[in-house]
Amino acid sequence: MPELSKQDIKKVFIETLEPFAKAVEEDFNTVNSRLDKVELELTEVKTDVKWMKENFSELFTKLDKFIALYEKQEQELLLLGAQMRRLEERVAKLETKQ
Repeated sequence: MPELSKQDIKKVFIETLEPFAKAVEEDFNTVNSRLDKVELELTEVKTDVKWMKENFSELFTKLDKFIALYEKQEQELLLLGAQMRRLEERVAKLETKQ
């Protein structure tokens, strides 16, 4: 088998590795492109989450106020019910005296 010169070895090496290097470069470019898309989508998700946090905070504040109002109305209704029962008892006593 004839010996190859350094020039021949270099030529074979370049001819063999150059297509591989180009394929690897293309793969990296594809991966970078996909990562850019993922990064853009993550940015959109972050924006949506930020908007939801801001708006849900306001919604929860209003909901808390509504619940407090409901609980207050419920307490007043219980007090009115008790007062009405006392008045009915007084009316019943007064009616039996007559």
